[in-house]
Formats: sequence, structure tokens, C-alpha cells
Amino acid sequence: MCAETSVFIFKKQVLAVCLESDFTNMATKLKNWIDAARLRTLPLSVSGIIVGCGMAFAEGVFNWPLLALLFATTVLLQILGNFANDLGDFQHGTDNAERVGPQRTLQGGGLTVKAMKRGIVTAAALSFAVGLLMLWVSFGFGVGFWVFVGIGIAAIVAAMRYTMGRNPFGYRGLGDLMVLVFFGFATVAGSYFIVCHQITLEAVLISIAIGFMSVGVLNVNNLRDSSGDRQSGKMTIVVKFGTRFGQVYHLVLCLSAILLIVVSLLAWHCTTDLLWVLVPSALLLVHGIRVFRAADVKTLDPELKKLSLTTLLMSVLYAAAVLV
Repeated sequence: MCAETSVFIFKKQVLAVCLESDFTNMATKLKNWIDAARLRTLPLSVSGIIVGCGMAFAEGVFNWPLLALLFATTVLLQILGNFANDLGDFQHGTDNAERVGPQRTLQGGGLTVKAMKRGIVTAAALSFAVGLLMLWVSFGFGVGFWVFVGIGIAAIVAAMRYTMGRNPFGYRGLGDLMVLVFFGFATVAGSYFIVCHQITLEAVLISIAIGFMSVGVLNVNNLRDSSGDRQSGKMTIVVKFGTRFGQVYHLVLCLSAILLIVVSLLAWHCTTDLLWVLVPSALLLVHGIRVFRAADVKTLDPELKKLSLTTLLMSVLYAAAVLV
């Protein structure tokens, strides 16, 4: 009896150790996938959606299920882009020991290349499926549905081709343009059109403003990583034209975004009472000056989060302003 009891206790202990080990492995894998998704980039991806949907609601047109699908599609596309960026930069040797920013998932061995490829396929499939449902809710199976299906496929391909494959966009100095198009026009004007089925000059100008701030996030990243990018042949704007050009360019992006928002508020809402929206512009201006004056661009990593959150705050306040 004692022997049987001892065997039972031993088996129970072995089972407990195995379960604990499995739980630890699952938790580690989940953390690695969360790290690869780069959650700190997600506020930037939804900023334009907030503005576009706020403007649509001001027009008296709103649809909660459509809003949820817009957010889900945008977040999934952002995660897809982050997975593809992790894989592309790893395969091109850009994410190496010399890299200044946070260690990427593949670079640190948290995930295998095979696992990341599966993650990219899954994210692409999910974003396409949710996007199709979003377009059906908005347009049915009309012309708009098929036009935006084409745009959606282009967005998925662009997210994957940003750093993956031969001659990726991000390695030819086209990253800034891609961010302006997809984080500016596609999110603001695109979401406004999907909800309202129309476009306005205000939507276009605010698209550019949000796009400029989003490009600024990319530019800070490129300033920080310029040394490693140059060695790996990643021809960003900063690598092509130099660090000082990148700093001046960054300040111009920040000032231009502020100017466009002021113009939009005064031109379409005809009151200075709404200029409280520009409270975050002080943060944006301080940020721009800090980047402009940075003696060592390798210390700029904290500015990425600041600019991303400032863009989100500006978007929320602008959406609130148009609803007043």
C-alpha cells in the first residue's frame, strides 16, 4: 500500500511539473507573439479611423458594427505589417547586434522563421476576411465593394512587401510615401468614405495631417536606426540624404501637421472656440524641436511612443471637435 501510494504521489508530481512546464511554454509563446505584434504601434493605426468615423458621425451617418469592423481590419493589417517587417528585416540582416532599438522577435530567437511565416499567412487571411465583411456591411455587393476589395488586396500586399522579398518598398526610400498613403489617406479619407460614401476636402487635408504625423513616427525610427540601415543597404530617406536632413524633415512634418489642422478647424468649423484641439500641438512642437536638436539620434527611441500617443490624442480631440 505504501509503495502504491508513493508511486501515485510520484506520478502526481511528474504531472504537475509537466503541466507547469506546458503552461510556461504557452505563456512564453504568447508573449513572443505579442512582442512581434508591437502593440505600441497600434494607437497610430487607429488614429485615422477615429478621425474619419468622427467626421462621418458629424454628418449624421454612423454604424456601430461597421465601426467595429473598421477598427478590427485596421489593427489586423497593422499586425500583419509588423510580422512582415520582423521577417523582412531579419532576412535582410537589418535586425542584427548593431541595431539600436528594441530587440525584434526573430532577432532574439523568440520565434522561428517558419512560425513567423505561418503568423503572416494567418494575419493576412484574417484581415482579408474581416475586411470583406466590413465592405459588405458598407456597400453590399455594389461597385464600391469590388473597388475596395482591390484596394484591400493592395494594402495586404503592400504590408507584406514593405520589407519582404526582393526590392521591398522600405529599402528603396518609399516607406514614407507608403505610410502617408495607408496611415493617412486610407485610414482617414478611406474610413470616412466607407461610412458616408462621399469624400470632402476636409477629409483629404486631415488625412495629410494624420499621415504626416505617422510618417514622423517612421522618420524617428529611421533616424534611430540609420547606422544599421546604412550597413544593411536599407535606403531610407535618412540614409539617402543624411541625419541632419532627417531632423529638419521631421520638424517640417510636425509643423505642417499643426498648420493643416488649424486650417481645417477654421475653414470648416468657422470658430476659434475649437482651437482647444491644438493643445496636443504643444506636445508635437516640443517633440519636433527635441528631434531637431538631438545630438545623438540613437537616443530617440522614447520619442516614438510620444509621437504615436500624441497623434492618437490629436485624433480623438479633432473627432470630438467636429461633433461639438
